[in-house]
Amino acid sequence: MPGRPTAASAGVASKTNPKGAPISNHRGLCADAQLGCPCRGDQARHEERAQQIAQARAQGAEAVECPECGGPTTPLAIASWGNCRSCRTAQSRQTHPLRW
Repeated sequence: MPGRPTAASAGVASKTNPKGAPISNHRGLCADAQLGCPCRGDQARHEERAQQIAQARAQGAEAVECPECGGPTTPLAIASWGNCRSCRTAQSRQTHPLRW
């Protein structure tokens, strides 16, 4: 059937492609999607995000203030997630509580 994606082009594991396609081959996602890149395939937005991450990595040793709790954190955490590790963990526990 023309126009129908094959298993390999759809990112599905098959006999010829046992691991599936890399994430960058998924429509609407880039290779940095698992790192929180919001570009959804928009090259300009991806470049802007990559520049922000590069600047945050360059400032690596400096401590900055978390906008939510006011605690110290790294510039990379703010650029990637928007808050510090403890705020991220607290938010995660609110949305997905541990079940023992």
